Amino acid sequence: MKVVLISMNDIGRYALEALAPTMEVAALFTVRERGRHFMDVTDFTDLAERYDIPIVKVGGINDPEAETLLKALQPDYCFTLGWKQIVKEHVLAIPKLGWIGGHPAYLLLQGERPDSSVLSAPGNEPLQYAIRDGYRKTGMTLFWVKSKIDAGEVFARGEVELDVGHETAYTLLQKIGRTTADLLRANLPALLNGTPPRLPQELEHTQPYMKPLHTDDNRIDPAAPVEETYRLIRSCIYPYPNVFLEFHGQRIYVSHARLENGVFTELEVRAGGSPYSGARIAGFARDES
Repeated sequence: MKVVLISMNDIGRYALEALAPTMEVAALFTVRERGRHFMDVTDFTDLAERYDIPIVKVGGINDPEAETLLKALQPDYCFTLGWKQIVKEHVLAIPKLGWIGGHPAYLLLQGERPDSSVLSAPGNEPLQYAIRDGYRKTGMTLFWVKSKIDAGEVFARGEVELDVGHETAYTLLQKIGRTTADLLRANLPALLNGTPPRLPQELEHTQPYMKPLHTDDNRIDPAAPVEETYRLIRSCIYPYPNVFLEFHGQRIYVSHARLENGVFTELEVRAGGSPYSGARIAGFARDES
């Protein structure tokens, strides 16, 4: 069975490790550069070489160039896992058997109701919202992609627990990636034998849609409680842009911190430069835990 993986972050690395041993991965589509995307982009070169999978870099998955290349590959399934762009109808129609996407939250099945301790909202930047809003759990939901965001039938889902005191965007990204791989491995047999799950979502009684985050949403408020500031810092660890404050016209970025008993025992800051900071090793960012 031939599939195409579309990804721009580390979730795609875990997904590729799960897909490649079982499926014919015809190509891995990613973006040429970060551009307007809020999260920095993962380098897939080492994994693609290991599995002998061509990397296709595009400006967007709906571009004519990407559409032409996807059609030529004639995939049975496409997977958007760790992707930031809405897939339009004319592109969704390309794979023969369907298009499966992923949303890093525990989306509800029809008839379920939200749990205030579990992030189950559709929308933008769920990893960051899970940390900023102090959720105890989030999840990963694989679903059949439709034109409406995060609204397709559920293919598989799994809960993810947060270290409420010290979870960072990076450590949560890796947890979500591992959960994605586990869900794929558990459900690929159903894809192969033609009986994949299609469970209706609860689309009415849901948590509020998560709005896009912008640069000013990462600005430190010196008057905010220290615990709130710490959650903000942790939600903005690389590959997300770091939080900042203004100091006499200069932006001071915080790339790492640790709070113990209401006191910062660790604090890494830098003056100016890029809002993105993190050493990458074999395609993964430095673990900030």
